[in-house]
Amino acid sequence: MTGPTTVPEPDAPHVKTVLRLAATMQRHALLLSVPLGIAAVALGGVLRGTPGLVGALIGVVLGLAAGLITTLVMRGTARTSPAGVMIGAMTSLAGKILLLMLFLVAFRGTTLFDNRVFGFALLAVTVGWIAGEVIGFVRAKAPVLDL
Repeated sequence: MTGPTTVPEPDAPHVKTVLRLAATMQRHALLLSVPLGIAAVALGGVLRGTPGLVGALIGVVLGLAAGLITTLVMRGTARTSPAGVMIGAMTSLAGKILLLMLFLVAFRGTTLFDNRVFGFALLAVTVGWIAGEVIGFVRAKAPVLDL
């Protein structure tokens, strides 16, 4: 004897688009930001020694983590309403800014790493990530209206 079979509810039209966008944006963002991160770590180590290397590593890791949070939130909220996806994106942005501010306050004046190299590495990876997301968004050719 078999029990009742449940047919999963079909996804809303925007779900497939959001998931495709998140994947494409993340792939292009990684393709741009990872090489920039590697260059930042190498330059930080060569130009500023161990403190520069450590600062660059921390900046790169924070930059990549912040970028990954965006696409993970997009994937996690894709099955909510389009407004839910936007609320998730805005909340993750506010959370990332708050966490970065807390990190900067906690390590203000530290000698554990070179602050200038940290800042430049974080900036390079973040700019690379954002540029990659834009390129991925454009190449995904997502419809403006999902009906």
